[in-house]
Amino acid sequence: MLQIADPIPADLIYGEVDTYTTGFQKPRHLDDLITTAVARQDPGRVIDVGCNDGSLMEALRRAGYGEVVGVEPNRVAAEMAQAKGYRTHRGYLTSALAAQIVADGGEFDTVYVRHVVEHISDLDDFFAGIRILLRPNGVLVLELPEVEEAFALGSPAILWEEHVSYFTEAHVECLLKRFGFHISDRRRYVFGGGSIAFVARKVEMSPQSIVSGTDPRSNIDLLHRFAGTMQRQRDEMNSLVAFARSSGHRPVIYGAAPRSCMLVSVSGIAEMIDFVIDDREDIHGRLFPGTRHVIQPLSKVAEAMDSNLLCLLGVGCENEFKVRARIEAATNAEIVFVSLLPPRDMLESVAAARRLIITNQEAKGS
Repeated sequence: MLQIADPIPADLIYGEVDTYTTGFQKPRHLDDLITTAVARQDPGRVIDVGCNDGSLMEALRRAGYGEVVGVEPNRVAAEMAQAKGYRTHRGYLTSALAAQIVADGGEFDTVYVRHVVEHISDLDDFFAGIRILLRPNGVLVLELPEVEEAFALGSPAILWEEHVSYFTEAHVECLLKRFGFHISDRRRYVFGGGSIAFVARKVEMSPQSIVSGTDPRSNIDLLHRFAGTMQRQRDEMNSLVAFARSSGHRPVIYGAAPRSCMLVSVSGIAEMIDFVIDDREDIHGRLFPGTRHVIQPLSKVAEAMDSNLLCLLGVGCENEFKVRARIEAATNAEIVFVSLLPPRDMLESVAAARRLIITNQEAKGS
């Protein structure tokens, strides 16, 4: 399994500081995920681990769950969830906190854990806490980033400093079996670069499940190929941005997410970027790491974008068409777009952008 060898201390990311809240995302697959869980079990008492600002808890309430509770380590996000009327336990889920929550109010029928496990260093104690929270035969709904496609593509955008571990589907199967869960359903979604989800029922643990594992050879091969293909992605992106600048295009980034930052860093293009743009007001005026640029709204830089543009899109596929339309409406410049995030093949997007620049040059020359 690919892991960060020296993870950032959790409190530096999730502690008292202001935080990246998730309510604005509005993932359209949540209804499908919740329906898949409800098909296996009547909606009852539920807890959302890593509830952030309470957006999922609102969806769970709408789906018919009775008592909806949350766990959230970040003070700002936890207070937002509490302001919506949900009981929210402040802290990281551990076996000790789980025991305290159960002592206060009893066990839960369902536990939702969306995009949390990849952030956890101590998986043994975390899943011990999950088992304490769940009643016998209770249901765990688990969602994680889908990484195998991005590994196969060699996309550096799959790497994120907050993600301690990167799970293939085989890893998740092993993980759930090890900690005493039987998978009943699984789903794949393309939202946010792709995710895999599992609905699993709590079962009795056995010594055989604890020692079982996966054959590591296929995953090792996958990661070796990832390293080689990522080198090619880095070289092709650097070459494209340099070519675009020499052809009179101003390179800009739209979408100042951590994965955009990772791609800029790996590709070595920080000094060739003219603007970094994002719609989120809470990060406007902040430095985009690894560059000298502050993050700006489109409205502020639109007038300056009066020449040809190479626009690197660090946005999910579910928002890409809206962002393209927004940029095109804001400027009369000739725009060439490149999609950065998986499951799109960035090498294909880079090649298409290069062809378009050449075609436009030839048309002007003729």
